Amino acid sequence: MQRARRPRTGAIGLGAALVMTATACGTGADPGDRGFQDCAADPVACNSGQRADGGEITWGIDGSWTGWNPNQSAEYTVYTLQVTAPYWPAIGQFDQHADFVVNDAILAAEPELVNEHPMQVEYTLNPDANWGDGNPIGLDDFVYNWYARSGDPDRCDGCTPAAATAAEVASIEQGATADKIVITYTDAYASSEWKYEPVLSNPAHIADEQGLDWRDDPADMGAAEAHFSATVPTWSAGPFIIEDAKVGEYAVFAPNEDWAGSTEVTLDKLTLRSFDSLESIITEIRQGNVDGASPGNVSAENVVQLAGEEGIHFNVDRGPLWHHIDINVNNEFLADPALRTAVFQAIDVEEIIARTYANVQSDAARKLNHLYRNDAPGFQDHLTSTGQGAGDMELARDTLDAAGYTWEEGLLHTPGGEQVAFNYRYADGSDDRQTMADLVAFNLADIGIEVELKPFPAAELGPTLDESDFDMVAFGWTSQPVIVNSARQFWDSEAPTNYGRLDDPELDALIDSLALEPDPDKAAAIGDQIAERVVQNAYQLPLVNTPVAVIATPELVNVRDNWASQQRALYNVAEWGLRAE
Repeated sequence: MQRARRPRTGAIGLGAALVMTATACGTGADPGDRGFQDCAADPVACNSGQRADGGEITWGIDGSWTGWNPNQSAEYTVYTLQVTAPYWPAIGQFDQHADFVVNDAILAAEPELVNEHPMQVEYTLNPDANWGDGNPIGLDDFVYNWYARSGDPDRCDGCTPAAATAAEVASIEQGATADKIVITYTDAYASSEWKYEPVLSNPAHIADEQGLDWRDDPADMGAAEAHFSATVPTWSAGPFIIEDAKVGEYAVFAPNEDWAGSTEVTLDKLTLRSFDSLESIITEIRQGNVDGASPGNVSAENVVQLAGEEGIHFNVDRGPLWHHIDINVNNEFLADPALRTAVFQAIDVEEIIARTYANVQSDAARKLNHLYRNDAPGFQDHLTSTGQGAGDMELARDTLDAAGYTWEEGLLHTPGGEQVAFNYRYADGSDDRQTMADLVAFNLADIGIEVELKPFPAAELGPTLDESDFDMVAFGWTSQPVIVNSARQFWDSEAPTNYGRLDDPELDALIDSLALEPDPDKAAAIGDQIAERVVQNAYQLPLVNTPVAVIATPELVNVRDNWASQQRALYNVAEWGLRAE
């Protein structure tokens, strides 16, 4: 067991990210924008230019992956999403302005809502859309994805989808013409975000070739998903196709000659390679073996290192990951909302930011809404007025006093006379994360709570969360600019990723109503009510949208970061090239 010590002035650690990344900050310099100076004014088109014909790019990934199928929860990590980006059949991407851009290699037009009750969405395929192996994308592929993401063992036995995004699909049928697919939903679905649903994933014909009766045998459907996890893809719906690969280590791509997208691929070769740290990637860039990276973690020490390298361009900005502190409401003490509220009121988020995140990004700001970024149109601040995250010890003590708590020799006791004590969990392996834990524990000691600091190996983040093996825990979510699926994933009482086991019928009802609201403005209003309700529950304390970096040699053109995409800089890999002289 570790006890809190007063944090030294300097570095304080960050919580680990849910998607298998552990973030760390340190003391250092301000972030630079060398080579990416125009990204602040024009994030969608910065670092643009003419591409030379041919060339090779090697891109570093600051982590590893365990399979090739991000449908599966165990493989739904930032690293899998990056290594599959060059071939995955995404129907579109959010750009840096959070605008949805359709992938014209797959669709000939934006998805269209053709009926509201029940909700029916029509997809018009690009007539040339294909899997890079002579097989067209068609109806069976949509049905396959439905079964894989349904979360229904009667459709896919043994499947473990990261999110059951297709749970409310009622049917998928051919439309009026061969290029049209119509998805009909049950009465339990009428989401305003129908346009963004992931309706394609793995190719059905590959499952057929394995002799698997996935349409009628749930066990075979599960076997198909396992096959896609374990097998290096020989197919591609994207601009590149794998030539050689080893899971968790590297993937070498060549241009997909059958790709139907409008962007011409100019590169001859693309290699994505795993590294154990950003420091290793920077060393390889310096030695000319790697051309760039968009790591999930960046420290102030990394920024100093990059700033000293004339041949490396980089930029640091807010990323898609937001860190937070969660509470397990099944803890005997933290089941009390008054205690949870006081705990959050005692934690000083601004000090955490000033002594961690701000060392990497000087203008890092506290996140004040669970569902919206601070500059998003739907943003409203429900936290400040409650004092949660303010480090206000007097307010926290008043909250506890009003709820009947007492202090004996400076230690907090429940109205029933029990001393309050619980643990705080975080990924180990970083002095910074340790110091952040110390700061939280020090804040809580000021209101009489003894906190056991209980780190776990970073690789054990998933099991720790899945088993709810914590009283308080620091980690992070990475997400796209959507709220419907996010709200259900974070807080629905039956969601497996509601790790602190919050069970609030009023919140569940709001989440259900959000999924049934087709009007975006009305849905945004419901989302705002949900965020407010989560604050009232004092269940999850947002910290900050954490800083990330994009790094590239000067020769790379059309490479830029994208906070709104889980694929980060790889979101537009078809446009990448070497700068024409």
